[in-house]
Amino acid sequence: MSDRSESGSILVAVLWSLFFLAALALVINTLITPQLELAAKIKERTTLRYLAKAGIEMAVMMIREDETINYDALNEPWSQNEEALKEIEMADGEYFSLEHPLSTEEDDMEEEKRYGLIDEERKININVMPVEVLKQFFVIVGETSAQDATDMADAIVDWRDEDDEPLDNGAESSYYEGLGEGYPCKNADFEVLEELLLVKGVTQAVFDKVKDRATVYGSGPVNINTADDLVLQSFGMSGELAEKIVLFRKGNDGQEATEDDNAFESIGSIAATLSAGTSLSPAEREELDAIVEAGFMAVQSNNFRGRAIGGFRDRNIFANIVFVINRDEKIRYWQER
Repeated sequence: MSDRSESGSILVAVLWSLFFLAALALVINTLITPQLELAAKIKERTTLRYLAKAGIEMAVMMIREDETINYDALNEPWSQNEEALKEIEMADGEYFSLEHPLSTEEDDMEEEKRYGLIDEERKININVMPVEVLKQFFVIVGETSAQDATDMADAIVDWRDEDDEPLDNGAESSYYEGLGEGYPCKNADFEVLEELLLVKGVTQAVFDKVKDRATVYGSGPVNINTADDLVLQSFGMSGELAEKIVLFRKGNDGQEATEDDNAFESIGSIAATLSAGTSLSPAEREELDAIVEAGFMAVQSNNFRGRAIGGFRDRNIFANIVFVINRDEKIRYWQER
């Protein structure tokens, strides 16, 4: 009976030990598993981030190897190059892409996406352009009334200038500080485009219309080789003349960013180059000369925007970096998502 009792006690002790060990294992698993999962996610995210950064390095290389020194046009490799920039294979299903910023994340059809960079000099620089150009810009691109455009143009100049004297339709700190959640007028250059939403009169609806044609980067003049007709019209150019410029750039095939594109190679020869390729009336020639002489046109670009994406082919996860770099390879803007 004593032996049976000892055996029973040992069995109970073993069972209790197993129970406690199982409970301990369960507790450890509960504590450790989330930590392991977090570590795996951090490693995964780091890998994706470096894949996206590889796309940025590719962008830097393409700008560095730009063969046209004196001008920049849309048929150059940095602008559109699907073969060199679409889902470049790395290792084990890892890849990076350099998507054109005007391709949206909502594009479902792969053929709708473009791959490359856009130059910021194709846009209206809100840090530099005078009131009259800004007014035209908001009427044409923002689709606002003339009065609303005037209000926003004056308010933009007041936001960026150093004084506290508002223009006729503008606003300085006395206006902004009187708002529900007041703030001072900056009285300095815009650093990011989203600052526009702080400016009197600029609504989200207006911002959404102008954001792809406005910039805070560059010295101001717009590249006539890359700007679209709406941007060109913002300088007081007629719609007919703007269309002639865009058609001239497209070359014989009628498509932009193809091998047979035409380009303006110097500021001084813009009018002569266009006249040689299409008919210009004396009024159009005078109009173009005035815009060039005012310093609004350029033929080169120095700041470029892109969207680098790193991903895994077997999973629908990726890192997304929107960036702006200049020809000195300096990062001007960086946003990770």
